[in-house]
Amino acid sequence: MKTGLAFFAALVPATLWAQTPPADSLKTLHLDEVMVTATRTERALGALPMPVLLISKAQIQAMGSLRLNDVLTEQAGLVVVPQVNAQGNGIQMQGLNPDYTLILLDGEPVVGRYTGSLELSRIAVGNIKQIEIVKGPSSSLYGSDALAGVINIITERPTGNRGHAHVRYGTNNTLDLNGDVSLSAKRVGFHAFVNRYHTDGYDLSPQNFGKTVSPFTNYTFSTRTSVALTPATEWTVSTRFFRENQFFQFEVESAGNRTRTFGDGISQDWNVNQVITHRVNSNTKLIGRLYGTRYTTQTALNLESDGSFYYADDFRQTFFRPEVNIEYAPSAKHFFTGGFGHVRETVLTSRYGDSNERLQGTSYIFLQHEWAPTGNWSVITGGRFDYNTIYGNQFSPKLSMRYELSPRLALRLSSGVGFKAPDFRQVYFNFTNSAAGGYSVLGTTVAPQRLAELEAAGQISSYAFNPALLGNLQAERSFSANFGAVYQWSKRGQLDLNVFNNSINNLIESQAVAFTTSGQTIFSYRNILRAFTRGVEANATYALHQQLTLSGGYQLLFARDRDVVQDVRNGNVFWRDPETLITRRLLPREYVGLYNRSRHSGNLKLFYRHEKHGWEGTLRFIYRGRFGIGDIRGNIQGEIVPPSDRNSNAILDVYDDFVSGYWLTNLSIGKNMGHRLQLRVGIDNLFNQTEPIFIPNLPGRLAYGSVRYTIAPKKNHNQ
Repeated sequence: MKTGLAFFAALVPATLWAQTPPADSLKTLHLDEVMVTATRTERALGALPMPVLLISKAQIQAMGSLRLNDVLTEQAGLVVVPQVNAQGNGIQMQGLNPDYTLILLDGEPVVGRYTGSLELSRIAVGNIKQIEIVKGPSSSLYGSDALAGVINIITERPTGNRGHAHVRYGTNNTLDLNGDVSLSAKRVGFHAFVNRYHTDGYDLSPQNFGKTVSPFTNYTFSTRTSVALTPATEWTVSTRFFRENQFFQFEVESAGNRTRTFGDGISQDWNVNQVITHRVNSNTKLIGRLYGTRYTTQTALNLESDGSFYYADDFRQTFFRPEVNIEYAPSAKHFFTGGFGHVRETVLTSRYGDSNERLQGTSYIFLQHEWAPTGNWSVITGGRFDYNTIYGNQFSPKLSMRYELSPRLALRLSSGVGFKAPDFRQVYFNFTNSAAGGYSVLGTTVAPQRLAELEAAGQISSYAFNPALLGNLQAERSFSANFGAVYQWSKRGQLDLNVFNNSINNLIESQAVAFTTSGQTIFSYRNILRAFTRGVEANATYALHQQLTLSGGYQLLFARDRDVVQDVRNGNVFWRDPETLITRRLLPREYVGLYNRSRHSGNLKLFYRHEKHGWEGTLRFIYRGRFGIGDIRGNIQGEIVPPSDRNSNAILDVYDDFVSGYWLTNLSIGKNMGHRLQLRVGIDNLFNQTEPIFIPNLPGRLAYGSVRYTIAPKKNHNQ
């Protein structure tokens, strides 16, 4: 707590410098960038009534980032959380789990959440034009998985005739090669991007067999072709292919025995997106979309001792969606956006204990109205109706408003209802992971029978949770409100403040249910009847000089189970000192909240660019406050991960163990050698912050150097 308050106090004298630095610091304060995700139509960033963030291509290049998780880690209010064995990283937004943030690629969903989180490092950033982030529920436009918000990755489009080649080499024998080309004729445009990324991985626990992150190589290839069929009609086809090969070495500890394994993992996904846009007249536009994607992953492990088979795992997900949109502007004060579509989604995996493919379909319709009664007042209302073949109906309304009190100060309010239906794994899992300590995960339709079988066989030693209370999972529903203000106190400085509250019913969390006689844990899922996340986000920016921008952001977060709060107030929760064994009643101020949430987080950044001399540089500090560890499954490199709950009362309180807060310091320096060649060097995690067991996605200090070459006319060298 003291560390977090000290961090906040340090930011206040700095006037809470924001986290959205520009290439030209004096230009961004006008907020004239265009965002699509918030309303599904192009709107000026500064005119939107909901909390949004836009990360430009210039920012990404200045940071020296290679993968999507590298970029998102440095944004205030977003926390990248690792999975066990460092086999994935998800994004936590406004204190909500990674499952509740929808990741889009050019407006279409990226699938493949076979561990619950979407692996962010699957997305290379070399062809990204900008990243658009909308915070708060967006189910009124995007449906189930947008309860916490939306992250939309906008890739490059054909613009002129140009090309780039880029190579970067760094610590851990990490080599990134990418290139792109754009060609344009009178009516046809074409853009292609190719990337190869390899790393030897890294080892945070050299005393153990294997590496924290195993060596892997992946490839990305994407294209976009646009054709002007008529002056009013355009056809666009986008394709993307990704494949990753990884070599594993694991030491598994189970019932006191250690087993060494090795093997391979393959992940692959492809997607095809066709869009036809037809402008009927100056007031009306029709858009037809047809999108399909498929994600597969396979893992096979053998015993190191004799090479015999030990473990196999596979997963396949398909997603197919046709959609029709209409945009209609009857006058300058009214703008309507509507659409309807259908989703067909399937999953087939060995983790469900059989070879049956699971299928679900969702039909939906949505409508949104933007109204500008006066020049300084705008209102957005909308809603979406979903019908799911398994979970029935859901209606998600929203209301957003923006009022400009003066040219320097604008207020905004947004509220909405979000929902997330239980996913396939939460219902159908029947999985024992012998590659990570032997823990088991049972979906709620599987758990009662499977637990009864194990108990009858004498394999259950104790229960951590009454299995009779698991029941059928209900869809998670939330009501969220965001209230904020944007204040431009001078031509150089701007402050963006947002207060948020997410009230969630039936929040789905994993739950340790039982322990086996061999010491393994059995997990399932349950609804937390009432939970909330609330807090404050502050972002600002200040141009110290025409070439120098200081920026920063801060989030204060409270995330708690309402039922636990009430039980503590009623005096029904106790804690036991593990040393003295004395039991005491827990006080309300001693309850901390949900696991894996930091009360304090933020960043502080310095961006420098001298266009005349070709120099640019960044110095970025990223902070995450302490947090508790729950939902522990298996081990990391043969080491059991200890949970925070040291007094065994099944909640996180001040007497439990916490992962300490930490700072990351990232530095990069670039030099343009004329209009075609750019050199860059950098160090991420300058002071070598690591936490091998609890934060395996922190690889330690990473140094790198890169070369970028542009083939384009002089006037396009910054494209």
